Amino acid sequence: MNDLLTLRVEKLLWRGRGLARLDSGKAVMIEPGVLPGESIAARVLADHKDYTRAESVEILAPSALRRPHPCPHAGDCGGSRFGVLEPEASARIKEDMLRDTASRSLEPDVLAGLRVIPAPRGWRYRWRGQIHVRNGRPHTMGHASNDLAPLTDCHLLSPPLAADMENLARSLPDGRFTIAASPATEETFTERGRGGLILPIPDFDLDLRVPPGTFFQANWELNQTLIREVVAALDGFGRVADLFSGAGNFALPLARRGKTVLAVEGSSAAARCGADNARRLGLAQAEFRGANLARPASWEPVRHFLPQAAVLDPPRAGAKDIGAALMSISSLRRLVWVSCDVVNTLRDARPLLRAGWRISDLVLLDMFPGTWHMEVLMVLDRPDA
Repeated sequence: MNDLLTLRVEKLLWRGRGLARLDSGKAVMIEPGVLPGESIAARVLADHKDYTRAESVEILAPSALRRPHPCPHAGDCGGSRFGVLEPEASARIKEDMLRDTASRSLEPDVLAGLRVIPAPRGWRYRWRGQIHVRNGRPHTMGHASNDLAPLTDCHLLSPPLAADMENLARSLPDGRFTIAASPATEETFTERGRGGLILPIPDFDLDLRVPPGTFFQANWELNQTLIREVVAALDGFGRVADLFSGAGNFALPLARRGKTVLAVEGSSAAARCGADNARRLGLAQAEFRGANLARPASWEPVRHFLPQAAVLDPPRAGAKDIGAALMSISSLRRLVWVSCDVVNTLRDARPLLRAGWRISDLVLLDMFPGTWHMEVLMVLDRPDA
């Protein structure tokens, strides 16, 4: 097991892992950090019946796409493994990863229509992030490791958040914490801070106000494009359910466009925040409910609402049995599904696809440059719609 393998990376799989093969044809899954076409020396981590898991210890022949990582902490940090790529090359590889992964579930004509929306900037785009604090100093956690390393900067964080990171850490005990900044005012907070972040949505003449610990899309600039895509996909539908709504990222712009919206969110704090924003903005047609959609009883108000369409943005792990729950709502004609892990989304959407729901639009948004992560928007229409 300690012997090194010489491997050639065929392609990248979901979650950024490389695929190579032994002379026997057995698959080797390589931990993130390699690029297609590279020759590497790899250490075996585990040998299973159907595949071997390995990690690269040396790049023997680098890809022509590989560049020096701009962050001095890249060797210790597991947070930006795609930082060795220019943004355009990174987006192309993510597109290849998505096409390869989705080809097991989707028809070729759906993938032929895939649209890719690049990020406006490759670095300094996150207005929310997490740091590990030890002795009042910010740290990062290594890839596939519990080891912490001191952190003086993070190229993923927006300039005001990166500049104030060390000061924010001094106010925190040891542990893992969310830090955030307002794209409007550049004021910075920890999740323990008081006050609220102002999150502008200029195309809809809105500004959300959220407590520092409340989830919001970290790439706020590209989030504006995501909101426009979702609202455009729901044009013509007057009653919309916003499931896993958060504090109103989609519900409030939809209400501003005259939709009647029922927003359902598992975090009662986020639901209260959304309701407070709706009242402050005079959007009485947006109703927020705190409810756990993993519980069958939570779906009864949604069915009673009689939505014509729904937007859903579940957590990365997905939403078990949501396909059957959605099919039980006879009034639904369209779903706009926002996914940060398309593997779990396609698993959850399988009952709908088997029942004949068709995908009319598929969009990759490069929401997280420097990493393998991406946001995928999928529009599904009921077969008899």
